[in-house]
Amino acid sequence: MEKVILIAADNQDRVQTVMELLEQAGYKVKHAMNYSEVVAVLQRSGADLLLIDSRLPGMSQFNLVERLTGKREQIPIIVIGNDGSDEAIQALEAGAHDYIPNDRDTRELLARIANLLKLFQTGRMEREEVIRIGDLVIDPLSRNVFREEEAVELTHREYDLLLFLARRQGQVCTREDILKQVWDYDFHTGTNVVDVYILHLREKIDRGRKQKLLRTIRGTGYKLLSQEEINAASKKDRLP
Repeated sequence: MEKVILIAADNQDRVQTVMELLEQAGYKVKHAMNYSEVVAVLQRSGADLLLIDSRLPGMSQFNLVERLTGKREQIPIIVIGNDGSDEAIQALEAGAHDYIPNDRDTRELLARIANLLKLFQTGRMEREEVIRIGDLVIDPLSRNVFREEEAVELTHREYDLLLFLARRQGQVCTREDILKQVWDYDFHTGTNVVDVYILHLREKIDRGRKQKLLRTIRGTGYKLLSQEEINAASKKDRLP
């Protein structure tokens, strides 16, 4: 399947040149002219890589880059720059994965795109691996969940929450982190939605089972036990 690259820029001459270059290299190309159009295209149909002009209309201090790299499923981002090293530092600190000045050889641009796509493909394969924590099994590709080989029926949001915790097994996740990564909230709204969904999740994966996997860390947040914690607890239970 051909990779899709979204070009975000309003300089028509530059856009046309880059589009032709990418299409000749075998990529499918989409175009957005400002901040809002980028968000709309990504929400509607997505892309495999974002090539963004540092002077994109509507973007201020790379806030669009920060927004996109803060999401659960990140898109690789290359900034095409105009103002040199200070701008490059700002772009990279905002979360861009690469920066290339607009006067560089087009072959270098193609090489950077290919390299970044390859790195992200490897990362996606790792994220798609089945997760096993004790008798809990999570299959990211099918979104199926099992506990003691019994299927666990979860809603879309319950599954997202479980996967978020499972990928950070053993780590305490604050309510703020969960709201930002699972619900895409940029601030704490005072809502108790996290607590409600944790309760639902606990009912479905822990109720009636000896080994409780989902733990509340009072005053901080929640965590899913790691395999190491489960093994340590099992050894302790076997002690005379």
